[in-house]
Amino acid sequence: MYSWQIIYLAVVAALITFVLLRSPQGAVGKIITFMLNWLVPYTSITIAFVAIFQQGFLPALPFFALAGFCFITFLRRSINVDAK
Repeated sequence: MYSWQIIYLAVVAALITFVLLRSPQGAVGKIITFMLNWLVPYTSITIAFVAIFQQGFLPALPFFALAGFCFITFLRRSINVDAK
């Protein structure tokens, strides 16, 4: 795994931890929610496919798992908040 991939995973993990612990509100909360609902999953899937072609399937697994986690957790939270 390349160093930029590890840095990406660490930054996204820190952002996810921050949101799950604090649940920010206002404009910052909307921006972070948009990032975790749409930007992070699709970026992770893109990185995973590039990793499959360059490095094999094993380095791509964390990125697929991250995308799935973001889709399931944050999109569900966003839908539940909008429904209330």
